Amino acid sequence: MPVQPLPCGPAGGGESPGEPAVSCCSPSITSTSLCRPDGSPVLLMVRSPCVCGPTPPADPEVVGWIDPASGVFTAGPAPAGSGPCTQAGGCGSVAVVELCDVHPDGTITRFLRHLIHDCGGTVTGTTDTATDGRTAYTPTGEVGECPECEPVPMCPQLLGITGPEMWTVPAGTESLAVSVTCGPVTITDCSGNATVINECGATFNWAATGTRCEPGQLCGPVTVDVAEGATVYVQWLSPCGGDES
Repeated sequence: MPVQPLPCGPAGGGESPGEPAVSCCSPSITSTSLCRPDGSPVLLMVRSPCVCGPTPPADPEVVGWIDPASGVFTAGPAPAGSGPCTQAGGCGSVAVVELCDVHPDGTITRFLRHLIHDCGGTVTGTTDTATDGRTAYTPTGEVGECPECEPVPMCPQLLGITGPEMWTVPAGTESLAVSVTCGPVTITDCSGNATVINECGATFNWAATGTRCEPGQLCGPVTVDVAEGATVYVQWLSPCGGDES
């Protein structure tokens, strides 16, 4: 069952130069039946990480366990002494569905509801967590299916700049690529850190991770200062109809 998408590279604005724009992948959460030494069942919640490109898959991670009798979710490893079940009672399972909590002010929070099934398939309890699958969550508004959304249309832009000129990345930009044809060029990030590039043919990329409906936004302002005689090409992706200069 898919949970919150994760970036296949640095997130949070992608301020590190030299990093290519990357895609997202989703981990998955499954349940495994175990039994305590007294024979009472527990459902171990295991998250399998997403795999990005040629990176070898990491080992599954235990995020917590659920007591089928009470529906209570406990983060961390299974109870001490738990192991494979040798008697009836350890064949329960958990199904995970994503729901939305619509708050009185209209804001929406996505969360996961874990449906606990007994051996016959009957739901015996539920427990709610955040989309990470481990943090307990308590809805405060109206719970229901998540509304469909229209993704924001994005348009690629390309601009060639010959110095002297100072170019500022438009607000709302999701990704940016700067190709230095001839330096020097000074790139200043949103933290005020300036980097001078003299190498001709150097290319730098930044990308911010968005949601399924809203694009990511690079922190700003980011500027590209092209000195006299220098030339660069800048490519960026931003919502269509925005500032293209």
